[in-house]
Amino acid sequence: MNGNVEHREWVFGMPLPDCLVGSIKDHSWANLAHSPMIETVFGQAPLRAVFHSIPVMVGMTKWWREELDDELLRCYFGKPDERADPGYISRMKTVIIGNLGPDLPFALDYRESPVDPDVVFLGEVGSWRMIAGSVHDLMCALDPQRLQS
Repeated sequence: MNGNVEHREWVFGMPLPDCLVGSIKDHSWANLAHSPMIETVFGQAPLRAVFHSIPVMVGMTKWWREELDDELLRCYFGKPDERADPGYISRMKTVIIGNLGPDLPFALDYRESPVDPDVVFLGEVGSWRMIAGSVHDLMCALDPQRLQS
């Protein structure tokens, strides 16, 4: 057995980026909810920002995938299939990773890459929009000192 093998974390068959898993384990992910850069990065002031743990990601993604009826899904600009129109996301290709408050989720969007997802946000105005090309980029934008380490 190779002792250097990473143990990947998966949510509904989608691998969480290693930097996200590491940040969750060292608790720096949850602390990003208090970043003074949130409003700049997301384009909206947070109401009660929460950056989810892996079990909560699983629960929120399960709700997103399995419990929304078609009408509610449309309210969240979601599509049941794997492809989605601009501004919409596929509930089968996303993992909800946090929220800025009630009905303000942000997620990993795996439609373009099965291993390096974009980060998208559903704010109060409009539909889903990309806020970072990767979760690493999001973390660096919220905590610029990460770039120095």
